[in-house]
Amino acid sequence: MQGDTLLRALASDEPLVGAAVGSGMTAAAAEEGGADFVMVLSAGFFRLQGASSASSLLPHADANALTWEIAARHVLTRLARTPAILGVCAQDPELDVDALLDRAAAHGVAGLTNFPSVAFYDGAFRAALEAAGFGYARELDLLRRAKARGFATVAFCLTPADAAAAAEAGIDVLCLNLGLAETRSLDPEEHQAALDQAILAIQAMMAVAKGVPCVIFGGPVLLPQDTQQVYQRTEARGYVGGSAVERFPAAPAVTQAVRDFKHAARAGRSMDRLGSLIGTGPAMKRVFETIRAVAPSDATVLITGESGTGKELAARELHRLSHLAGKPLVGWNCAATAETLAMSELFGHEKGAFTGAVRAHVGQFELADGGTLFMDEVADLSPAVQAALLRVLQERRVTRVGGERTIAVDVRLIAATNQDFRQLVQAGRFRLDLYYRLSVVVLRMPPLRERTEDIPFLVWELAREFAQKYGCPPPRFPDAVMSALLRHAWPGNVRELRNLVERLVLLTRGEAALSRARFDAIFETFGDAPPAGSSLPLAERRAKLRETLDRLRGNKTAAARALGVTRKTIHKWLRC
Repeated sequence: MQGDTLLRALASDEPLVGAAVGSGMTAAAAEEGGADFVMVLSAGFFRLQGASSASSLLPHADANALTWEIAARHVLTRLARTPAILGVCAQDPELDVDALLDRAAAHGVAGLTNFPSVAFYDGAFRAALEAAGFGYARELDLLRRAKARGFATVAFCLTPADAAAAAEAGIDVLCLNLGLAETRSLDPEEHQAALDQAILAIQAMMAVAKGVPCVIFGGPVLLPQDTQQVYQRTEARGYVGGSAVERFPAAPAVTQAVRDFKHAARAGRSMDRLGSLIGTGPAMKRVFETIRAVAPSDATVLITGESGTGKELAARELHRLSHLAGKPLVGWNCAATAETLAMSELFGHEKGAFTGAVRAHVGQFELADGGTLFMDEVADLSPAVQAALLRVLQERRVTRVGGERTIAVDVRLIAATNQDFRQLVQAGRFRLDLYYRLSVVVLRMPPLRERTEDIPFLVWELAREFAQKYGCPPPRFPDAVMSALLRHAWPGNVRELRNLVERLVLLTRGEAALSRARFDAIFETFGDAPPAGSSLPLAERRAKLRETLDRLRGNKTAAARALGVTRKTIHKWLRC
């Protein structure tokens, strides 16, 4: 029986995670997520109709008939390997236990649990049920008979007395009921107080459980971080999620999906897109027009713009829309290679060309032959490499370092820089003739501060990208937060925005909306609170950099991360 699978997991002392479900879709999704078992409960049916789990405790339907219908027709047929625990209401006066167990065994049910249960009631109503012979003892008798037939057994418990009785009855797993999960308080202190009370209840029940494995269910424990507190402060073996895995994730997901389609429909009329590049305003529309016009040609393109503006993305689109799209696109960062190795990396070398050249090396031009070579940070090339590159562009042939034979290459060149070529040429740091070779077409990528109308669309796209990456709903950005984003100077441009949105998605998982206070707290924590102005002059950037470096004790990598820029930009600001 599949119950043996669950019992082996119990014996292995591994943590258990179960899903209380009311549909085949949820059961299959739970199995895909790695659930150790699923519970088929009538509460799941009511949750999926938009009602509270408490509806299963009211006389809306024949609980056992409803649960069996869900299990036999929908859940068991969708599971390939996960044990299914069937919820049974022992208080049904017409229940034929032997016939139920025969039917459950024939369908591959792994175990039974007492649901609906008097364990969800307290006070006078429970006392009346107990007095009438429809109490907890009747449920334990059902589970004992199921265990005798080889089924795994799980008992819902509300009080220490329930837990002691279930442990005495030899039940395999105690499911410690912390109450029906309806909502999670958004107030951190209020939620922590509820968690503290729940943990006290868990400790009280586990104290009389006589070593029987215990899992927790419901109450204020609704998110993974909530369970972490439970595991740290108790010996609980696992968690069973009902609303936490079925209703709470599903309803916001449907709401968000509809919002996303509505947003896409509205944006589709005003937003232009090229691959990963998006824009709504004139600045990006000029970029798109230039890319679409130039891409089909073999013209050399020089892409200019600050760090983080999307120069590499533009290069990819120039290649993708060209007749070379099926050929290689080779990228090479000119600033990432030491000057002594640049010639070898760009043009290749022959075996024995220099100490350590134990074999011939194919350079970037040969690798890109027939396709496109993207040279990023081309302004950082040394004078000697500039001269060699000019010769290759003129002759369309390369000579490897240490070689004599020239090799014909057919390469479309796209170069990029974040520096001002006019200043470089005037200072004698870049050859004017090479600049003219590179700048047949100049494509300027605008900084984010010049295209603030695109920020809401970028935030929307990035939030969904990272929500999918981290498996959580995207946060909603209210007007107050969006206004703060629009006021920020964005010295790191889209890269800085991308880093911020990823950080916000990670740190606000489980929060339906991102409040301005939460947003400001995250900014303050990471040292990059948005300035009031719409742009920052270089002097102010340097002042902010110095302040950040002082705070981080000179750590340039940490400063770059805090400011949302690259280390190279940090060094550039320090040099200027």
